[in-house]
Amino acid sequence: MSGGIELNRTALTIRMLMILKARAIQEPISTEKLAALLETNPRNIREYRKELETAGFAIEHKKGPYGGYLLEKSALFPVPKLTRYETLALKEASAFIHQHKEFTHYEDFHRAMDKILGQVCEPDNRGITYIESPFTSFDQQVEQWIDQVREAIQLRLCIQIQYQGSKDPKPQKILVDPYDIVHYRKAYYLIGFSHSRKDYRIYRFSSQRLFDLQITSQSFLWDTSYQLHQVISRFGLIRSDVQKVIVWVDPAIQSRFEEFGSWGHEVTKIDEQKYSFLCFDRYELYRQIFSFDGLVKILEPQDFVKEFQGKINQWKEFGE
Repeated sequence: MSGGIELNRTALTIRMLMILKARAIQEPISTEKLAALLETNPRNIREYRKELETAGFAIEHKKGPYGGYLLEKSALFPVPKLTRYETLALKEASAFIHQHKEFTHYEDFHRAMDKILGQVCEPDNRGITYIESPFTSFDQQVEQWIDQVREAIQLRLCIQIQYQGSKDPKPQKILVDPYDIVHYRKAYYLIGFSHSRKDYRIYRFSSQRLFDLQITSQSFLWDTSYQLHQVISRFGLIRSDVQKVIVWVDPAIQSRFEEFGSWGHEVTKIDEQKYSFLCFDRYELYRQIFSFDGLVKILEPQDFVKEFQGKINQWKEFGE
């Protein structure tokens, strides 16, 4: 029963926000009027207001015969609609900062960005995945191609590229379903499904290899089994196989572990003492874990566990 009451309270709080937002440029709405619209007791309105303010919304309460509740206009983002590329720029900035937890205002930035994107953007837009060396300049043509691919990914549209691979005697026209853009070692790469190869391929954004790129009107169905790390490890973009790693972390140093920021991609806390992430370089991982002096331990995969323990034993023998 308590779950149903809590769910009803959440629903009414959301409805109150919608009412306040719709009337934001009009006069305040009284407690009695709000209660009547929500079909609830007037004394509940104060509690709903507290819930909204806890969530970060600024609610004014004006007293007097014409007073009532009003959502502050500063919370409404009264700005012109962002262009598609401005929206993508915000999302890319968010993705970039996500890979740099050493950023001084990391948490505050993401809370602020969530509020902005929640107001002006639609969900499920993919940006660029940064793996290493994010600071790269490129010419205007390459920048335009990257923007086109990002737009095609959003709209689920195929692209036609004219591309010359390392083994091709001349450029080839290729129809591609675009899935991701990856930045690695000062270069940008397109990850896509080649219609001619009937498989995923990696194409480098380079004026020496890519000669033309056009968005087509042909749509494609997103492959729900697609996983970025499997593709880039299979084709050798990363210097070693990408592996999902699970580690145990001593509670005493978890904050230091999280702040370190160089464990891999998609760091996720599984439970109170376990974390998972995608590892691109196992030997760099071993070096990092060794520096934590036994307070971080590899749990999976087992071949990492055995290899790391073997290196520890070798070190002990050498030390003796």
